[in-house]
Amino acid sequence: MDAMRSAVDGSHPPEVRAGAPIRVWLLAGVVLLVLAACSSRPPTPPRVALSACTLTDSIAARCGRVPVPQDWAHPDGAQLPLWVAVVPATDPQPARDPLFYLAGFGGAATRDASWALQTFKQLHTTRDLVFIDQRGTGSSGRQTCTGLLPSPGTKLDTAALRVAVQRCLASAARDPRHDTTAAAVRDLDRVRVALGYDRINLYGGSYGVSAGLAYLQRYGSHVRTAVFDSGSLLDVPLWQLVPTSAQQAFDQLARRCARTPVCAASNHPQADLAAVVRRLRAHPANVVAPVGAGQQTITIDLPGFLNFVIDGYLASPQTAVLLPADLHTIARGDWSTVLRRRVDLIAAAIQASSAPTQLQQLTIRCSDAWAAMSPRDIAAQAPRSLFTAQSLHEAELQRAVCANWPHDPGVSGAVTSDAPVVFLNGSADPADPPANVAAAPGTMPHAMVVTVPDAAHGVVTEGCLLALVTRFIQSAQPTDRANWAACAWPSSLPAFSA
Repeated sequence: MDAMRSAVDGSHPPEVRAGAPIRVWLLAGVVLLVLAACSSRPPTPPRVALSACTLTDSIAARCGRVPVPQDWAHPDGAQLPLWVAVVPATDPQPARDPLFYLAGFGGAATRDASWALQTFKQLHTTRDLVFIDQRGTGSSGRQTCTGLLPSPGTKLDTAALRVAVQRCLASAARDPRHDTTAAAVRDLDRVRVALGYDRINLYGGSYGVSAGLAYLQRYGSHVRTAVFDSGSLLDVPLWQLVPTSAQQAFDQLARRCARTPVCAASNHPQADLAAVVRRLRAHPANVVAPVGAGQQTITIDLPGFLNFVIDGYLASPQTAVLLPADLHTIARGDWSTVLRRRVDLIAAAIQASSAPTQLQQLTIRCSDAWAAMSPRDIAAQAPRSLFTAQSLHEAELQRAVCANWPHDPGVSGAVTSDAPVVFLNGSADPADPPANVAAAPGTMPHAMVVTVPDAAHGVVTEGCLLALVTRFIQSAQPTDRANWAACAWPSSLPAFSA
């Protein structure tokens, strides 16, 4: 393009512009330059043909497959068909900028369509909702391996893990090294073009924030607005910071308990947690847990217990309020009562621990900067956190896996953008607290960071935030900061159990 400009703007020396033969030669050269420039551009992907389909909960949509390169370094090589669904706006003359929904870690966006349509039903009146099963998830080439990672409570055997990784890779239908976030955002833009959209709106939750930020980083000119719910910036190692984040969430819960007579009368969360941690650090607990119609003996070690506290309790206000009473019971040595009380939580944890490993998740863990885990930096948090054992265990396992797991480069670095962005984070989120996005306005001048008091992971429906989110996406203008602060207070918090 620079060569073309210089040929027509009079910047050539006078002797070049003098004489008809030279002008003819110059014109031919310009034509050749234009043809060369056009031929060097990647071909525009064809518009995708969508057909009627039905998503979960009988949602009528238009679905199709958009081919993308398995390896973006070789765009003409093998292709991966992405599963895409569009739920058209109900208005016969919708806005031209749809809402793209970005799923959480390992999730398939099309399977969240029911929640998204219910949550954003007012936006759906005037905007298409677009769902893409990210590469390596759902119906877009999901791959798994069973028995890849060691069972909870077992000692890490690096030699056995290496063999398991090799066996898993040998069984894969395609190389999982390319299933990175960096590739996924290129896929997303390919889908945007194939569907005929120019500018789009993004909603992402949890890992969907990471994917959304990576898209904003690379394709920011096509982002009209973005709402990022319960995530962290790309250069914040959120899993490495979990000991501090989880301790802060737990301490906040303990302070609420102390202010609530029914909880404070019989529970002492901080002392009880410290007692259980000391006991499990000395030796794991072997307990009989009710599973389905029967029972199962399970071993509870310290990392597993702390992980259950974070994911089973602290990740949601509804389960967090159960923790003080359960901790007090466990601190007295009574595991069986808690296991009977929380059959659903225990069953979900057992099922998650025995589920096949999704290969795309390992690729992302080994490649994205936000997923990095330094044992030294984790151990440095020990004086101020009781949760370091869980993260140290995860870091050791991740380092052993990633030493043998193939992966292309992931995403990293600060995101610079002028797009209007709203970050929503709960003050009691044990993984993605407000501190993890506090630096956003430094490189995104039109970003607003909203803290939701006492909320945990996933906050867009708290208080009256959803009304402001809807208005923000419709207008591309965030309302006054005071309105967001007022709306961010949860309408009600679950009550503590006695």
